Amino acid sequence: MKEAQSKYYHGLADAALTDFPRLAGEADDAPRFRRAIEAAPNGVLAVPKGDYDIGSPIVVTNRCSLQMHPAAHLVAREKMDFVLTWDGNGDCHSLALFEEDGRLYDNLGLFIRGGDIDGNGLASCLRIGNSHHFTLADITLHNGLGAGLAVSRWNGGHLYELMASNVCCKCNMAGLAGSVGVDVGVSDCHFTDVVIVDYTVGIRSAEGANRFTRCHVWGGTVPPRGMDARGWSGYYGANKKKRYAGRWTDADEKALLSRGVPEMLAGSVAFDAIGGGNVFDGCYADTAEIGFRVRNGAVLVSSGFYNNPLMGLRKSTAIVHEGGKLRVAFCDFKRAAGTEKLYEGDGRNVTWLANSVSGGFPPCEIDSCM
Repeated sequence: MKEAQSKYYHGLADAALTDFPRLAGEADDAPRFRRAIEAAPNGVLAVPKGDYDIGSPIVVTNRCSLQMHPAAHLVAREKMDFVLTWDGNGDCHSLALFEEDGRLYDNLGLFIRGGDIDGNGLASCLRIGNSHHFTLADITLHNGLGAGLAVSRWNGGHLYELMASNVCCKCNMAGLAGSVGVDVGVSDCHFTDVVIVDYTVGIRSAEGANRFTRCHVWGGTVPPRGMDARGWSGYYGANKKKRYAGRWTDADEKALLSRGVPEMLAGSVAFDAIGGGNVFDGCYADTAEIGFRVRNGAVLVSSGFYNNPLMGLRKSTAIVHEGGKLRVAFCDFKRAAGTEKLYEGDGRNVTWLANSVSGGFPPCEIDSCM
């Protein structure tokens, strides 16, 4: 795929990847990425449309921001921890940043925007750490082995106020069961309009005080073992027409269940709230064994739960409450397959307010949880 001419970016960025071609003997694009990043310290690197083979990790340590074309595809070709790591390089352990001459450095506009990072079943996609404020937007993270996005303190660093919006994490290949779409190991971050498809754990928040708004986690596109993607897609489509036409039979149900569940749904958790004080506002747990797993308290408001019966998942619980204070308000719970459970826990330290249920949950569950 031909890349855009670098002159298109001049004036909009400090460097363009097009100005850094592969050198003799280089078998992939990772070295040229590193040269381009090095040329734009505390600047912006423009990455044009194109397919980029990544054979070794790309690590940003000089505050370089990345502006990538939506069709800039970075694809892992060898095993590695992460395709791309953005690291403030120890700058953000203290409360403020200072230049060498003592001046306060307060650039809060650092970012990664656009692009498609594909772990290709060989690597996790993107890791971000060591920043006081950072924007991640309009990016797709495919087929992460381990994680799509990891926001963490992997090297003892610090991060808060990550603003992540329009982030899509999706697996479309087999063999990645157990992976996490968005793995958050820090606090005080904001995730808005994040969509996660077929990561076994959609969003995991190991720390507290994070805000998740309009995040949608769903799964079932990666087929059950023994089927290919085309076969599963066609089978699902035929079943959908039959079910919507009211022609679904016990024999159809038996045939569906005999195939097993789609690979990424086994043991799946849409939202795994480990730390305390996380807020889920307008979030949608759509087809997982556990919708919301709350280990140390959380707030769920205007959120939803649904289990697509055509995925064959017959073991599904909307909320598993293991500890802490839980507040559930104005949420909508649907029992589509007829086997779902609304709540699992001891019922203590839970407040329910004006929630809606449908689909025939047992009256005892509704009475105790509404």
